[in-house]
Amino acid sequence: MIILTMYIKERVYYEMKTEKLLSAAVTLSLLLSASVFSGAYAAEKIKQYDLSEIVVEAERGNLAGGMMQTKQKVGMFLGEKDTLDVPLHEVTFTKQALDVYSQPGRGMLDTLSLDPAVRASHGSLDTSVSIRGLSSHGMKWTLNGVPGMSHQMQMPYNFVDRVSVIAGPSIGITGMSTSMSTQSGGVVDMNSKKAQAEANADFKLGWSSNNYLTQAIDVGQRFGKNKEYGIRINAMNASGDLTVDGTHDLQRNFYINLDRVGKHSNTNLLAGYDYDNEDARSNTISLAGNMNSLPGVPNNKKNLSPTWSNDTYKNWTAVLNHEQKFADHMSYFVNAGWHKEDYTSWLQQWSGRSLINANGDYKGTYTQMPVYHSTHYFGAGLKGDFKIGDYKNEYALNIDRSWFRRARVNNVTDANKYTVTGNIYTGCITPKPNITWDPITKQYTTVMTGWSLIDTLTTPDGKLALTAGVHHHSVDTSHNDDKKASGTRDQSSATSPIWGLTYKVTPNTSIYANHTETFSEGGTVSPGYLNEGETIPPAKTKQNELGVKIKSGDFLHTLSAFKNTQQSSVTVPDSKNPLKSWYTLDGENEYKGLEYSAVGALTDKWDVIFGIAYMDAEKKKTQSGLNDGRKVCGIPKWSGDLALTYKPDKATKLISRINYTGKTRIHDTNKYAMPINVPSITLLDLGASYDTKIAGYDTTITAMCYNVFNKDYWYSNGDNSIGVGAPRNFMVTANFKF
Repeated sequence: MIILTMYIKERVYYEMKTEKLLSAAVTLSLLLSASVFSGAYAAEKIKQYDLSEIVVEAERGNLAGGMMQTKQKVGMFLGEKDTLDVPLHEVTFTKQALDVYSQPGRGMLDTLSLDPAVRASHGSLDTSVSIRGLSSHGMKWTLNGVPGMSHQMQMPYNFVDRVSVIAGPSIGITGMSTSMSTQSGGVVDMNSKKAQAEANADFKLGWSSNNYLTQAIDVGQRFGKNKEYGIRINAMNASGDLTVDGTHDLQRNFYINLDRVGKHSNTNLLAGYDYDNEDARSNTISLAGNMNSLPGVPNNKKNLSPTWSNDTYKNWTAVLNHEQKFADHMSYFVNAGWHKEDYTSWLQQWSGRSLINANGDYKGTYTQMPVYHSTHYFGAGLKGDFKIGDYKNEYALNIDRSWFRRARVNNVTDANKYTVTGNIYTGCITPKPNITWDPITKQYTTVMTGWSLIDTLTTPDGKLALTAGVHHHSVDTSHNDDKKASGTRDQSSATSPIWGLTYKVTPNTSIYANHTETFSEGGTVSPGYLNEGETIPPAKTKQNELGVKIKSGDFLHTLSAFKNTQQSSVTVPDSKNPLKSWYTLDGENEYKGLEYSAVGALTDKWDVIFGIAYMDAEKKKTQSGLNDGRKVCGIPKWSGDLALTYKPDKATKLISRINYTGKTRIHDTNKYAMPINVPSITLLDLGASYDTKIAGYDTTITAMCYNVFNKDYWYSNGDNSIGVGAPRNFMVTANFKF
């Protein structure tokens, strides 16, 4: 009730709009669910229900005290498989891991970085990670397998049951991405909480440094004659000052998950709303071209942004998944989603904010930048299995289509561009300007249409499995109002093959190999080039990977080696007239690496999550060869994570985590005098949890301290950007089970 009451107290206009939309979303959800459920019920001819799909986490092969799962649904098409049977690098974290390792104000970034393939920016405040050196923005992630349903700023996780990472370009098994969502480095998939066999009613209170307070509810119940229907409601209110001076956050959300599980069908519908208002949240900055060294690190509480800056996000989401078995070895599935994002920012760095000298002075041009996104997705297909002699053959065929629309201020007037100056040690000296909004216009619409076919053939003894597939998509982008591209239209298409092989040397040891590909959407060459107006083909990313997975008791070891190549655009001078140039897709970067992880129980009392990664990222083909052989910036050679949990008794857990990020290079191109190295970082987190009873109710109290030694440090944030790491942060939560 506390959360719902606070929800109602939102601004009048905003709340009226929100309540109407939420009410409509929930009503529509119930109606759609009833329709789908009744249809599925008729198709089943009132047969007995089998609730075997309603499983608790312990039945999914959990490791490290329930932090990770070894059995899960892989992508959109491979179905539920044990990790030893998956020819890819795939990791799944549970809600328990999310609750322990995700510190306030950073969402699930710190939990994801327990995977050696994933690196999260230490001070980043948006939903952004890199997977094997390639960016994976929150808008690239999937929700219940449906792309384009997450957003770009601090994606909440209170409604998430588990989150999976598939490393590498895997569009062939995850389905078509949406615009702004190329999945080159890999895919992060969030799975919503569903009602379990036993009802739950949880209330969570949280406190962190600077009096940042959190209240959350989690209620689930199954009902019906055979408990075939389920409802799970999650809501959260979080507000207060964060650890960096001048930062404030207000986040509220409400998610409802409806599902029906039958003997021959499975339907799930998730609907939610998320509101996030953030003050002075960007703590990254670029370096001007004249800089050839890093200035001294400011105190980690210093804010590099104007304290009057603000970001406001409003997100509405609805995701439907339905699968219906209509023959002994065949079923059809439908996946659909709708997502709307309203984003208003005082922090749009129009021309970039840059450090201009070693004294820490900076300068940039800012504007207020409202952006509106809407995404629609629909996919349907068939999957099943049949025998070829004694060989088992599993297949999936899918067709899908997505619509992505973007509206924003397309051409900001000079009157609404503001020069901002300051110093990283003393703060911003520019007062908050008055602003008159420029008109919002429809910028572009992207429609993507695709199909995927994937097939897995397994030998009679189950030792050898070969997976092969192909994905094809076409992209159609209309530029509606850009003065420079009025009426223009970009069209491109691409085909991506995939194959994977797993061989079980023993029942607990498998070797795997794969080749995967994906494409980003092509575009039209801008004015000023000799091939102006020409459509550039989609940029291709390819991966070759070899690995081994070993289960030893309660331990899982994974070792993988990979090489990724990614095409990039370059400018090529004309051979007859060097003053003119062509815009081409002839560039290429190469990413080679090794990853090792060990997860499980060392003893009855000790659990461990360990991961280490080595990455060698090199520019292979650059403009006129000027940067050939240089390193791809912003990627450390070495990174690693060690998380230990000690359980002296059944009620107590002691938690520790060490995170290491190696030296990272930036400014490594010919236009700079010399490269700059960002020093390595080692951080320590410590905590504990205790199970007890308060007023007769089961209660778990958890206390964590992040960045225990309160280190001041720079971290790299891409080719030419650095950020100040997050300060020490204390967190205490109490989770009550009613």
